[in-house]
Amino acid sequence: MAEKQPEHRIIVSVPPKTICFEHAACPKGCNLIDPTVRIGDNPSIGVMAACGNRKGMIHLDPRYGSYENRYSLEVADGEIVSLSCPHCGADLTDPDVTCTQCSAPMFSLSLPRGGVVEGCLRVGCPSHWLKIVDVDEQFLRMFQEGTQDSYL
Repeated sequence: MAEKQPEHRIIVSVPPKTICFEHAACPKGCNLIDPTVRIGDNPSIGVMAACGNRKGMIHLDPRYGSYENRYSLEVADGEIVSLSCPHCGADLTDPDVTCTQCSAPMFSLSLPRGGVVEGCLRVGCPSHWLKIVDVDEQFLRMFQEGTQDSYL
C-alpha cells in the first residue's frame, strides 16, 4: 500500500500597490490615462466628476488598492458622484451593477483585452474598493440570476 503523501499548499501573495493600470478607457475608447498629472511615479487616470451642479476633475491613483487620488471637486462623505470621460463625455456608470455594501451605483473603466475595473461611486463607502473583472467573469455573469452575488 502506497504511503500517503503530505498535502502541499502554495500561497501566492501579491503585495499591495504593486498592480498599476497603464491603460484605461471609457466605453467609447477614449484614453483616460493622464500623463500630465502624476501620482507617485505614474500617470493618473483622469475622469470628470459631477455632484449636484458642481463639476471637476478627479485623478485616480493608477495603483490598485491605493487611494492617493487628487480632486478638484470637494465632495462630502456619503455623497454619490457621477463620473464621465473628460474627452467625449461618455458616462462611466455601469447601469447593471450596484455596490453590495451601500447600494450606490458603480463605475466601470475598460481595460485591454475586454477586462474592466469597477468601483463604488459613493464617497466614503465603508467597503469602497476597486475590482478587476476579466472577460471570463463578465461572461459568467450573463448566465447568473443575480449579478450582485458575483461581487462577494
